[in-house]
Amino acid sequence: MKKLSLIASVLFITASLFSCGKGGNSKYPGYDKVEEGLYINILSKNETAKAVEVGDIITMNMSYANQDDSVLFDTQLNGQPVQMRADSAKYIGDISRAFLMLHEGDSAKILVSADSFFVNTAGMQELPPFIDSGSVLKFNVHLVKVQNLEELEADQSAQNAEMEAAEMQQLNQYLTTEGIDAAPNPSGLIFISKKEGTGKKAEAGQTVKVNYEGMLLDGTYFDTSLEEIAKSNGLYDERRTYEPFQFTLGQGQVIKGWDEGIAMMKVGGKARLIIPSNIAYGANPRPGGPIKPFSTLIFDVELVDIVE
Repeated sequence: MKKLSLIASVLFITASLFSCGKGGNSKYPGYDKVEEGLYINILSKNETAKAVEVGDIITMNMSYANQDDSVLFDTQLNGQPVQMRADSAKYIGDISRAFLMLHEGDSAKILVSADSFFVNTAGMQELPPFIDSGSVLKFNVHLVKVQNLEELEADQSAQNAEMEAAEMQQLNQYLTTEGIDAAPNPSGLIFISKKEGTGKKAEAGQTVKVNYEGMLLDGTYFDTSLEEIAKSNGLYDERRTYEPFQFTLGQGQVIKGWDEGIAMMKVGGKARLIIPSNIAYGANPRPGGPIKPFSTLIFDVELVDIVE
């Protein structure tokens, strides 16, 4: 599961417009003073919905700006909401206290002392250069969901099951379209020999050198050790040296599907490895890349050598 702390989320999300609204017991028109350094304008309140309690996991759409309205982060641009654990306030003016005033479905604008926030919540020694001392930070939040830990885990399990089922459907469709009837290993790996090697068999603990081409089920290339393949598929990086990938077999230095598949080969052999997500990157591939959660991967590999 993701680490669900406010500090981690703050470091990740480094609101929008400052407007007038309801009346005021604060120096900021339209905002109510919660305590020194913390002000809130609840734009919509769903009092019949679940209220946030300490320990709940809250999912929010959020934007965050400095006092000059320079937006530093917006979940609408990032593509996914922020998720964090609702904590009790640790100091006067802690934004956590404002979150505890909300219900599922609520929207609010929150002003927070920049000095207190960065020092006490984010744990920074000094303010970032784009933040003035004595200024406020402006948050726009919409609370999408409020869950306790058990509800979150159940929700994630259900979502994972749906994505796993979709992956298997896509894999079966690929196998049918390609006319592949090779039986999978117990792990789910489908090993298709393209050329039988004549050299030594790879064994756990040995250092091996492998050339490879990595693709998704739809044929999209995401990585390769071969320069010409990289160039022809828009992956070429002039800073990289294209050469066989070297690793120690059976030591967990690569995904499980690679350890299993390469161990079935001899030097000089070529094969296609069809690797379901349970022995690849599962639900947590590297962010920002083309590999999505629960993605089956295809690797065309060649065992070039075993390093003695």
